[in-house]
Amino acid sequence: MPQELPAVHPLRAINRVRVLKALMDNAVRSRPELARQLGLSLTAITRLTNELIEAGLVEEGEKYAAIKPGRPSTELNIDASGAYVLGIELHAFQQSVVLMDLSRRIVRRKILQLSRPDDGPGSISEVAQQAKREIRAAKIDPLRVVGVGVAVTGIVNRERGILIDAPYLGWSSLNIAAQLEKYLEAPVVVDRIANALLTAEAHYGADSVRDAFLFNVGFGMSASFLIEGNIARGANAMAGHSGHVASDDTRRTCACGQKGCLNAVASGWAALAELGEIKDEVASAEEFQRYRGKLAELLDRERNSEPKACGALRQVGQTLGRTMRRFHIALDPARMFLSGPVGRAASFIAGARSGVGDDLAGSIFCCEHQVADAAALMAIDEFVRSARMDFARLHLASRNSPRIA
Repeated sequence: MPQELPAVHPLRAINRVRVLKALMDNAVRSRPELARQLGLSLTAITRLTNELIEAGLVEEGEKYAAIKPGRPSTELNIDASGAYVLGIELHAFQQSVVLMDLSRRIVRRKILQLSRPDDGPGSISEVAQQAKREIRAAKIDPLRVVGVGVAVTGIVNRERGILIDAPYLGWSSLNIAAQLEKYLEAPVVVDRIANALLTAEAHYGADSVRDAFLFNVGFGMSASFLIEGNIARGANAMAGHSGHVASDDTRRTCACGQKGCLNAVASGWAALAELGEIKDEVASAEEFQRYRGKLAELLDRERNSEPKACGALRQVGQTLGRTMRRFHIALDPARMFLSGPVGRAASFIAGARSGVGDDLAGSIFCCEHQVADAAALMAIDEFVRSARMDFARLHLASRNSPRIA
């Protein structure tokens, strides 16, 4: 485990992160520019940047002439190989792990084939072992992996890192954070997939937004709501569990017993039901695994412009679009996002834009981020761009050996 460094004053730790964030955002190039932008003395900036250099997070570049008369400044750059994070995706349709560097570049990506997807603890163990293999394959010192983000389907207590219930995975009461921290010896943050994706869009998308919502569509349905820059979580961590929101299409009965739930009429399962390829009711985790290949085949057919596949996805997309219009009236978002294996399908998006109406169709966007990437970005925010960055870990890595990556 990392050795302890002398205690750092909280204000100094905060300023160190402010410097790191300014360099990561390409807002500045030199120590004098950092001093001016952050309102700190040049002496303080020099001490802080030297700490970042010693930890391997920043490197000095060429000298360049200042805009104003004076001595040339030394360029400062983020060393992308100074720290890494892992991103883990866990849902019924797909599980994967990625390794991301400080420049937000994906270094390794692995789609997983879990031996027993219904076994939560066993699956977490498998994911951890695969993550270790990816770190070794990238020839990275594990000490430079400073955090892990997990995006999982279901009801999540983010503060405690616990998955409360994930009926479409067949998991419940699983302390994902504690288990992964034991295996990977790095801190872990866990959140719902829709929350991770919408946060990634808000922080790292083409245009930053403060008010938006996102529907993530696969076999079933989930949502996330960004209100004045904050993800809505609800009193019982249930905000965004939209699969049982009633739609105007009551032809099908949901597994909960109600008619017209979005899970039953506006999802990948609903599209397969439209084609008569499965029974109408939304099914169990076991059946989701059994029919995963059938949904993948439907999406392949849609990409190849097969008329029946396109028609089914467009129809269920229209149903969701009509419901999205009601959410838009209530929340007045700047943007509405669609994500997930079904939500990203062109025919589904076209159907949603048709259903929401011409006046709002231009407000629907396809989510730019993949789930595992969004999970890794969540770890960047939690463990790099915050005072939680473990400098003791990085200093130990620097003392042990020079970086290989």
